[in-house]
Amino acid sequence: MLHLFRFLHVFLVAALVPLASLVVAQDKAGQDKSAAFDTGAKQALLFDYSTRSVLFQREADQKIAPASLAKLMTITLVFRELREGRLKPEGDMVVSTDAWRRGGAVSGNPNMLLTPNKVIKVSELLTGLIVGGANDAALTLAENIAGKEDRFVEMMNTHARALGLTSTEFRNATGFTAEGQVTTMRDLVKLAAHLIEEYPDYYPLFAQRDFPLGKNRQVSRNPLLTMEIGADGLATGYLPETGQALVGSAMQEGRRVIIAVAGLETAQERSLEARKLIEWGFRRFEIRTLFAANAELGDVSVYGGAAASVPVKTAREVRLPLLRGTNDGTVLRLAYRGPVPAPIAEGQEIARLEVVLDGRVVQVAPLVAARAVEPGGVIARARDAVMEGSRQVAKNGWQWVVDKARARSKPGETDPVKTGPQKPAETGQDNTGKAKT
Repeated sequence: MLHLFRFLHVFLVAALVPLASLVVAQDKAGQDKSAAFDTGAKQALLFDYSTRSVLFQREADQKIAPASLAKLMTITLVFRELREGRLKPEGDMVVSTDAWRRGGAVSGNPNMLLTPNKVIKVSELLTGLIVGGANDAALTLAENIAGKEDRFVEMMNTHARALGLTSTEFRNATGFTAEGQVTTMRDLVKLAAHLIEEYPDYYPLFAQRDFPLGKNRQVSRNPLLTMEIGADGLATGYLPETGQALVGSAMQEGRRVIIAVAGLETAQERSLEARKLIEWGFRRFEIRTLFAANAELGDVSVYGGAAASVPVKTAREVRLPLLRGTNDGTVLRLAYRGPVPAPIAEGQEIARLEVVLDGRVVQVAPLVAARAVEPGGVIARARDAVMEGSRQVAKNGWQWVVDKARARSKPGETDPVKTGPQKPAETGQDNTGKAKT
């Protein structure tokens, strides 16, 4: 079921769209305001961290080579090892000849002047990796954690899948060019948000502006740190096929944004475009509260329950960054797959609120049952089975009845009209209830 709400005083819009669709009619004024910003980056995403909302995106799901931004996952795994006690900052690691040859000074790539068989502390390697993007540090950490880089890469990919980085695949710990090594702006922003949220004790390392290197000091490769815009991380990267790329984060007045850009021609252009996008996000958007916690938003149909429907409410306060001085272009959608089978516990998540800005889903908030629904009796289940069958016939025609009759003759098949919707995502049915304003 999808209810569409126009954000102002939250009233129901008559149009209904299928649950599987995320496309709604765009508000012309909202389109114009969104188009007022442009960037030279071929791929970009600007994310409001506090509300988990996308403020701007361009080709955010296009797969690109991550370059040195792959090191963000290497750093993530080091942070995890430290937090779980398998590594100690004061612990020693030994530099291999391979790490020196492929990542050290002889390679011509960013490094921290490590030499074969050198013994160095984990904390020093981590600083060199984060501040200087040192490839010898990345390889040394990977080899000492997993025994060899290949095993560490397996850990990287396993963790990427666990974090929901569905478009990311790693082939090495450094970001060196490798066939099949890809990521997207969206996945990189997710990874940055994970680092910020899960490792508050270690994330401040990204704000370090330099560290001793030989007789000199290695300055951080992140140009945002010196711009006085509240930046405190994360990393940069470059490959000819990727262009200049950057993942960064900044805080102003308690509000954090995360940015990912790629496809820029020069390091200077990368710095300017990243700064421009961050400042635009802070300047043009303000955070507003759409709904307080426990606000009832509508009713969800129930299958086989003592009640035919149950109200849903917000599990938490719902806040959204909106263009200053306007409500244009924002639509709220109450969405669920249903009817939802009973029993339903009070507080059980059974729906979601989708916030759509200029045709894009920018935030999803969970909605929970406002009260419990116990299983109904035989009459209630029979009533719901008839209603379910009527819905399916209205939607799919009488052929649906024929298909179900055939399916019942096959072992292992279940009849949703008889038993209720066991796998709603497969039936794809839509239901509507009464919206509350």
